[in-house]
Amino acid sequence: MSRSFGIVEQKIEESEFFLSKITESLEEERVYDEAQFYLSAFASCTRSITFTIQASISDISGFDKWYKSQQEKLKLNKLARFFLEARNLSQKIGYYLIGGGSSYTDENGDSKMHYYFQTFQNSNQLSYVPEEDVLTCCVDYFKTLLIVVMDCYKEFGKLIDPEKFFTIENLRETNKTIEDFEEQAGYPRGWTNIPNFTTQQRVDLIRRHHPMPKIDWIFEKYFDTNRYGEK
Repeated sequence: MSRSFGIVEQKIEESEFFLSKITESLEEERVYDEAQFYLSAFASCTRSITFTIQASISDISGFDKWYKSQQEKLKLNKLARFFLEARNLSQKIGYYLIGGGSSYTDENGDSKMHYYFQTFQNSNQLSYVPEEDVLTCCVDYFKTLLIVVMDCYKEFGKLIDPEKFFTIENLRETNKTIEDFEEQAGYPRGWTNIPNFTTQQRVDLIRRHHPMPKIDWIFEKYFDTNRYGEK
């Protein structure tokens, strides 16, 4: 298995954490302090998702072609471009990104606020500013990145996902030895060499002691699927 894909999963969880905090802050109208801070953190950690994908699995055969295709899609995505530029403004110059807001009445008859990204007098600073409200844009952008990760699982699942990698079927398909599996799981070769244990039992032992992906709940929240796009 390639380097741990867990660093990508951590960035996804981190991004979801800050997105949930943005939601809470905007709903409670703490817009000029907490929401601004959380948005800055969200823009930064979402930017890291594609970086960590590249850092963790760039050595996999076929990755360069796949990653180039994903980059081209993101370059054509106006919202992705906005968050890249917004992140640079926030991190490198120090601008806060949330501007004014407008009130509306929700389905329960309660008065609520939509907040929007501020525009800048110097049009060169942002090539595009979304018209949609801040929270809608953050959710849509996060979903765009989740689709990239989902496609990565579909393309390279047996190489990056321990749940699919550490199986007796994959052991046979890859012509690896059980000692190879032990080593790739971070254990000494021969670690599972217990008297009377079958190869299947040794694989099962590795699986029980190896962390498995725990981000399906995020995909279920936004797509009603698991990380492979499966219902």
